[in-house]
Amino acid sequence: MSDKYLTVSEVADLLGMLKENVLRMAQHGALPHPVTINGEPHFPEEPILRRCEEEDDAIPSAGVYLSTGEDFFYYKVVKASHMLFYKNWPFAVFSLWDESLHIRPWLTHLVDDLPDHETILLSCEDANIPEVSLKDLPQPTSIVWGYRSVGQYDLDVTVAASNVSH
Repeated sequence: MSDKYLTVSEVADLLGMLKENVLRMAQHGALPHPVTINGEPHFPEEPILRRCEEEDDAIPSAGVYLSTGEDFFYYKVVKASHMLFYKNWPFAVFSLWDESLHIRPWLTHLVDDLPDHETILLSCEDANIPEVSLKDLPQPTSIVWGYRSVGQYDLDVTVAASNVSH
């Protein structure tokens, strides 16, 4: 483990954000708690660099921070890579940073049902992505053909990819 520490400015530069946001993220647990060196907050280098590597390896490199009063939430943004039509309705095909493939209704929304993954924000704002057929895709890790709250999809049955557990 490295004994090296980074200043707030160095962390802000590495993560591409304002210094105030670095301190806010640390306050809410999204970054490690800083230690005080010479009266100034410093962050351990190793977890910050690891976070940078994880974000570089991730398909999305952006995220959204949401605050509700004192609670603070961070959601990675994943963009749909393809559009798939099922029963004449559009669905988003997207991959996560572990290269797992997922299919969800074409809708920009929080996806909190991913097997063994954190909640993400699925972005379906780009309507100019290529269309794909289900048979042309590699085996998806999960498929959800609709959500009851959306109302426009046939939601009596949630279909999973074969050999996929939710």
